[in-house]
Amino acid sequence: MSFALRNSLILAVLLALVIIGFTLMNSKSVKRLKEIEASYNMNNQQLENLKRENPDLKDKEEIIRSLAELREKVKEESKIISRENTPTLTFQYLLDICDRFCPDLTFDFQLTRSGVVDDVKFNSYTVNGKAPVQSVYTFIYQIENQILLYTIESIKLEEELVEGISTKNVIFTIVLNAYFSSEAQTFKDAYLRNLPQKNINYDPLFSRIHAPIPDEEQDKKLDTHTCTLIGLTPEKAFLKDAQGKIHILEQGDKVAYGYLHTINWEEQSILFKINEIGITQDQKVIMNEKDE
Repeated sequence: MSFALRNSLILAVLLALVIIGFTLMNSKSVKRLKEIEASYNMNNQQLENLKRENPDLKDKEEIIRSLAELREKVKEESKIISRENTPTLTFQYLLDICDRFCPDLTFDFQLTRSGVVDDVKFNSYTVNGKAPVQSVYTFIYQIENQILLYTIESIKLEEELVEGISTKNVIFTIVLNAYFSSEAQTFKDAYLRNLPQKNINYDPLFSRIHAPIPDEEQDKKLDTHTCTLIGLTPEKAFLKDAQGKIHILEQGDKVAYGYLHTINWEEQSILFKINEIGITQDQKVIMNEKDE
């Protein structure tokens, strides 16, 4: 066999091996490609089904934004339990609240007892102090709504008097529990929320029922206690005061400490709503008679 023929046969055999190997590899690649394509189609179908069942998933940015808002809401409204609690930490926490939200409130406190509730430990403190009512209200509001889990167990308020005169301050005693657990967050994770200011609508120590308080503006109006009903129509009432002056009133007209509420033509009477002592009372006047 010539040298050239032998080389040609060798090359032919090698070429055949290459072609067979390439064919086998290509067959495997095609098979793998089909598997990947089938998996892609299946995943894509599952995603489409998920989108149909959950329309909100179509908007990825909206979902991310909603989750961020939810995290912020939880952060602002939830409570955390501290990993530890000591009188020093509690004093500093309450002092931070006062410095920021009610600086005119002064207090002292003491640890009174410790306990456990559902495997969560707590220290109970009695806080004594004095401040204007609004500051005490703010202090209580902040304790209840700040991030650390402190619960107020009891509140006692007493008006501060000096020689029988109110100082506009209240003396308070607050019993509160501070909860902590070794599995909870560290105290440094706590922070003061920027809560909106809450104002108390009225002084709870001010008596809402009182003796009649002289009022020059009210005294200029018709005194319903001394007037007499001398005439009546379905829409108007004619009254004479102690000085003999005639007053013509319609429903809703103002009188001393109140107003004319109704005119009862059939009974020949009228009804006033009067508030002289902190509560509204009915005052009925019948024709040619004084008030009842």
